[in-house]
Amino acid sequence: MREASMALADGGSVSYTEAGAPDGFPILYFHGAPGSRLDVALLDNEFSNLGARVVSADRPGIGGSSPSPGRAVEDWPRRIADLADRLGIDRFGVMGLSSGGPYVVACAALLSDRVVGAAVVAGVTDMGWSAAFDDFPEDDEKTIMRIGDEEVAQKWCAEHYGEDGSRFFDSPMDLSPPDAKVMEDEVIVGGLLPTFAEAFVQGVAGYAQDITVQGRAWTFDVGSISCPVHVYHGEQDTIVPISHGRHTAEVIAGATLTTFPEHGHISMISEVPQIVTDLGSLF
Repeated sequence: MREASMALADGGSVSYTEAGAPDGFPILYFHGAPGSRLDVALLDNEFSNLGARVVSADRPGIGGSSPSPGRAVEDWPRRIADLADRLGIDRFGVMGLSSGGPYVVACAALLSDRVVGAAVVAGVTDMGWSAAFDDFPEDDEKTIMRIGDEEVAQKWCAEHYGEDGSRFFDSPMDLSPPDAKVMEDEVIVGGLLPTFAEAFVQGVAGYAQDITVQGRAWTFDVGSISCPVHVYHGEQDTIVPISHGRHTAEVIAGATLTTFPEHGHISMISEVPQIVTDLGSLF
């Protein structure tokens, strides 16, 4: 596994992790929230065995990536294209978990000449959808999305989680039985804790912005997507409702939806190796 940072054409900098096989088929992975480029560290050996080169970048204000005030989801594809260019990657697959889902769809739509396939895993859908908030849990994430203003959201997060985010996990989460079981696994929890911690290295501002941006309507055209899109969602997901997965699959022409009766949200991690294999078959 390799850790690095680089300056980008937009004047910002990005920190990223490369996991798996250095000469493998390339997958650009987009982390959840809270999460970071270190999401992929837990599966480094499995990616190597699959022959996959998985590149995971911190979004602005997260981990080691510089902040980008006022950014939008549709800004991400330009940054990813720049990163891929500098890494010598021409065509690639994209995959994102949870809050990373909208960035997958944006890249599929705006980088259609480069993305060979896309996988949305337990992903948040277009929050401009009239029913987007209906099934969403009445939790802090929903509150932040409804605030809708970066600065106000940052103040709210600082008050509730502390400026450094150290109180983020003080409140118990409503976990489904499959997710609760996963969180009893010391190996998995040991792999997740570093990525959660990295999310708040720069304080709560990056997280507050990430959720604020997630809560906005998509402004890119999903009709421009030409690559295969696969949506995967656990039927017991209590964090991102399965209605979001269904909606994403419905609005993207030709997209397929696979649901998992035995999974919640976090437990979908166990499906990532097979999802990477599915993307690899498209090269």
